[in-house]
Amino acid sequence: MEILLSTGTFIGRINDRNHDLLPEHKNDFRCDGFEFMIFPDFYAQRTAVTEKYLAAEINIPVMHFDKDIGDGIGSEDDGKYAHALDLLKINLETANILGAKKAVIHLWGRTDSDKNSELIYSRAGEVKDICTGYGVMPVFENIFCCISSPLYHLQNLSAIYPDMRFIIDSRPAQFHAELEKTLKSPIMKKTEHLHINDYAGGYKEWEKVNPIPQPRKGNIDWDMYFDGIRKSGYNGTVTLEAPAHLPEGVDSKTLNESLDFIRKNLS
Repeated sequence: MEILLSTGTFIGRINDRNHDLLPEHKNDFRCDGFEFMIFPDFYAQRTAVTEKYLAAEINIPVMHFDKDIGDGIGSEDDGKYAHALDLLKINLETANILGAKKAVIHLWGRTDSDKNSELIYSRAGEVKDICTGYGVMPVFENIFCCISSPLYHLQNLSAIYPDMRFIIDSRPAQFHAELEKTLKSPIMKKTEHLHINDYAGGYKEWEKVNPIPQPRKGNIDWDMYFDGIRKSGYNGTVTLEAPAHLPEGVDSKTLNESLDFIRKNLS
């Protein structure tokens, strides 16, 4: 299994989303590569950033596409959906440049969330086909829901699109009290990527969604989690997504401790 580190764990608002931190500190982390997270301010500097990353020969097998795409997919406004598809194509072009073969995508967002579920389901096939046309595997994430639950939606999508693939994030699954159920679900046979974070709240405690704790700093039962991963037969990629931001430089100590914890339990 490739153990990856999300660039969002060390690139954030506190350091003005300094994309130079990746080439400057890529060797400070005990990971096999990186999951590159796209923020809205990336587009204005896309050419400069991608050229610098290519020159630094950074292994980026997975990209986390712009979360704003999910807002558009879940919106009843056709203009917002068209904009989401435009963003999707720019993100896919970037994936092709950087050599990423897998893309984490949100199918609903932060405004309407999952309230327009039938609309989301109807659009998911087009999103999937566009990604496939670029040679990138889309993996759709079990993100937080206002109306239903992530596993419910992933199961419905799987029934509609049998070839669809997914990513399971430990934090929203724990938030919805369905982490163990998810790990035992047939959805795991269609899961190609994992996000590992902790969660320090109870069932659907929205005020506890942030800050995001490092593994072992919240209330996830990690023995249960890793046992469930092993029993599912999962052997895809894994990303640490719990942030440790600094105004300058990177907190490699904190992130490496979590990376080591993940690697030890998946070995």
